[in-house]
Amino acid sequence: MSLEFIFKDRRFWPLFWTQFLGAMNDNFFKNALVMLITYKSISLMGLSSASVVAMAGGVFIFPFFLFSATAGQIADRYEKATVIRYTKISEFLIMFVAALGFYFDSYQMLMFVLFCMGAQSAFFGPLKYGILPNLLKTEELVTGNAFVGGGTFLAILIGTILGGLATTIEGASVVIGIGILLVSFIGILTSKKVINVNNADESIKVDYTFIKPTIDIIKLTAKNKKVFYSVLGISWFWFLGAAILSVLPGLVKDYFYGDQSVGTLFLATFTIGMGLGSFFCNKLSFKRVEVGMVPLAALFMGIFLFDMYLVGNSWQGVTDELLSISAYLEEENSIRALIDLLLVSAFGGMFIIPQFAYIQHETPENEVSRIIAGNNIWNTIFMVVAAVLIMVMDSMGMTIPKILGIFAFVNIIFSFIIYYFVYSEEALRFLGWIIAKLMYKVEVKGRENMPQDGPYVIASNHVSFVDWILVMSVCPRPVRFVIDHTYYNAPMGPFWFDQARLIPIATRRESPEVLATAYEEMSKALDENHILGIFPEGYLTRNGKMRAFQPGLTKIIKRNPVPVIPLAIDGLWGSFFSHSGKGPLKGLPSIFKRRKVKLTIGEPMLPEQLDMKILETKIHAHLEINHEGLEEFVSE
Repeated sequence: MSLEFIFKDRRFWPLFWTQFLGAMNDNFFKNALVMLITYKSISLMGLSSASVVAMAGGVFIFPFFLFSATAGQIADRYEKATVIRYTKISEFLIMFVAALGFYFDSYQMLMFVLFCMGAQSAFFGPLKYGILPNLLKTEELVTGNAFVGGGTFLAILIGTILGGLATTIEGASVVIGIGILLVSFIGILTSKKVINVNNADESIKVDYTFIKPTIDIIKLTAKNKKVFYSVLGISWFWFLGAAILSVLPGLVKDYFYGDQSVGTLFLATFTIGMGLGSFFCNKLSFKRVEVGMVPLAALFMGIFLFDMYLVGNSWQGVTDELLSISAYLEEENSIRALIDLLLVSAFGGMFIIPQFAYIQHETPENEVSRIIAGNNIWNTIFMVVAAVLIMVMDSMGMTIPKILGIFAFVNIIFSFIIYYFVYSEEALRFLGWIIAKLMYKVEVKGRENMPQDGPYVIASNHVSFVDWILVMSVCPRPVRFVIDHTYYNAPMGPFWFDQARLIPIATRRESPEVLATAYEEMSKALDENHILGIFPEGYLTRNGKMRAFQPGLTKIIKRNPVPVIPLAIDGLWGSFFSHSGKGPLKGLPSIFKRRKVKLTIGEPMLPEQLDMKILETKIHAHLEINHEGLEEFVSE
């Protein structure tokens, strides 16, 4: 990711720094408040300090439920850049009241300010994510979201550290008050540079009753099933994140015996991890909206959170005084706990960023701010439930490590649910990309010939058992491959191949029923705008030479007239997965030398132009059989 994007790109940098300063200020205030409550053992309304911290989380996020629907309507109804400027002015006024609250040591006032900050954030959220598709190109969306996500968590990190440190110095109230006012004022200046996008929809009527628009927007989020799943996925992350962050100060103080600086270190570690997750998400997405990493990220979040439970539950350190950072790091398993938290949040970043990008990509432009607002409402519901659960578990006398263990176990179960029912195709495609990168040096030519949207058929030569993995790795979306029914029905085959949505096929002689069902499934896939993957040879090559193409593809295209994309695979003959040498899956694969593989994607053939001989010639033109039977590309 080039840093010029956030320093020189006139479209993006004003928005980036406006939201960065807002996030930093929020967390400067919130962490200062949480640290004071925790380490001064502040109690309100008969609640312990641990319960007050959990309640503070609920107070901040409850306005998202109340105001997000109306905020989404406002964001779509009016010029987004103008509304952004008004929200930054309101932030300054709220911070002025916050400064008074710190000065007079009034925690009731500060709780009210926390509610107002949540309201301001509820109005700002649909704006910052809703304006991105207007400022950036489609291929820049993941990068833009990664910068916003990574920048947000860096801002959280800085705000968290400053908030924690501010509570340890003399005259903390004055320092905190001046700090939050100064940051807010700078945010007003950067907001003035945000570009007007001129996409206000005057047909939208803003409903200030709050209740009805909330119900309407919740219904709107459920209109597109895939988008709704992403909304629920993001909400699950905030459910888990709210639970972790609400118990983290207590875990550090009461179990790891760390002082405020150690508490700040843990919160900083969490935010660093989120930033790292955003960075790796952008790298692994390869300029496409990649939700395939979501189930894997969820699984690893659960695994490392469970290890945090093991560390906390077995912590042996005992001390009369709270430990400084240096003293804490000398304790056994101290670094292990930090690494666990870092990895939980890093995989959290990889979990949430692709889903945000997916929502923006799949939602109509005039609805995106309202969908983001609806997402915020669902986030709020999940986070309030998390806060209530923490308070209930605390009242039952359940230890913080055990609470983390329960959430870890539930999250691992959730990762399998979201994989099996939502993202199995995308996850297998993502795994295919990872496997392809690890095993082969893949060169791709003609990637621009692969359409981003709409149904089409990919036709490729068939060299090895992993051809489909390589084809999937270069496609912008999951591919429904046609597979021989004998392979499909191998032991455990249906279990895995169903998840990849593969379509078993047989010859008419073998099974007319399977053949007829296959054509029905292929037609259905194309009707639903999916990509269909076909190996027209019908069988793997046995000698490295391309076999004659079978006519089945012609029948598919007559039934569903869609473009056909020729794709040539070169370099896999002679590999562990081909019929060369000892045969497929015999001997040992080479794990130390990555085989060079080249994929050439030809220009789309329109359905009325399809001729199997021409298609065969187009693919064969990229291949040349040498004396050893190895296929190599010739220069064009």
